[in-house]
Amino acid sequence: MRYVEKPELSARVVADLRIKVGWEAREEQLETVLGRTYLSIACFDENNLVGFVDVISDGVEDALIRNLIVDPGYHQKGIGHKLLGIVVRRLKADQIKTVNVLFEPGLNEFYRKAGFKIVSGGIIDTEEGF
Repeated sequence: MRYVEKPELSARVVADLRIKVGWEAREEQLETVLGRTYLSIACFDENNLVGFVDVISDGVEDALIRNLIVDPGYHQKGIGHKLLGIVVRRLKADQIKTVNVLFEPGLNEFYRKAGFKIVSGGIIDTEEGF
């Protein structure tokens, strides 16, 4: 596996990976976002994108890890943990104070093992309405 920081990826390739995990493609939105976040890391098996994560941050106080995605055919190979580890080490090195991530409750143990303190919170999805 090859891990690349700030990879040059097309929105279509990331959208295809999102579809593989059961998420919406959001290709149009990805066109706007890709390459403009604080940090992104991709994992490739040869030339195939099999994992991806990106981070938005103010560069000082807060960072939000988004889109941690691993191709289902590559689950249980440590790719998600490796991507998360690279991101957390980089954010620590950049002295970002607080690192946040939103995830489904079934992933509590995954994030706990990665060093996250599990806290409660809330979210409003404005595309789904109030």
